[in-house]
Order: sequence, then C-alpha cells, then structure tokens
Amino acid sequence: GAEIAMPAKTAWMILFGATCFELASTGFMHQAQGFSKLIPSALAILTYGVSFYLFNLSLKGIEISIAYSVWSAVVMAALSVIGMTMLGESVSKSKISGIVAIIVGTVLLAQDVSE
Repeated sequence: GAEIAMPAKTAWMILFGATCFELASTGFMHQAQGFSKLIPSALAILTYGVSFYLFNLSLKGIEISIAYSVWSAVVMAALSVIGMTMLGESVSKSKISGIVAIIVGTVLLAQDVSE
C-alpha cells in the first residue's frame, strides 16, 4: 500500500532524538580513546545505530535535504560549544562566527519548511 506520511511534529521530535543520540555517541567515542576502551566503544556503536535509525524514521515526515542539514548542523554547533566549554578546546572569533553561521543557516532551513 501507499506509505503514510508521519506528522511533521512527530518527525521533528524523532529528529531531535536522533540528534541527542548522535551527540551521546560522539561523547562515547571521545571516551573510547580510539576504540581502546570496550564499554565506551560499544556504547558509541550502539548510540550511533540508534541515531541513524531515528534519523531514518524522521524522513517519513521531513524532506531528507532539510532533515540531514538540520541534524548535522545542530550536532556540529553543539559539539563545538561542548568542546570549547567543557573539553578545553580553543575559542576563537572564527569558531564563534562559524557556530553563529550554522545556527542562522539551520533557522533559515527550518523556516523554509514552515512556509
């Protein structure tokens, strides 16, 4: 039969979940230290799998070009902020400008969906 589209609100909530699992998996990869620690390595693989599954589900209600752009942009911006604020990574004007540009671009993409 025909595929039933998912309501947009549900799809966006699922995409948010995919983003959270993506962030968690990157944190576990950091802890795994090049896959030399078993538990964080296994958790990284597991959470990446959940993230990709949820991302795929969200495509039932969000166009892939929008979903992938928003998903990757939110993860990039969040990881940059986490790196600078919690992991002691360098802070620079260009990093801050890049994060702002990512956020502005993501908002513009999301606006396109609502029009």
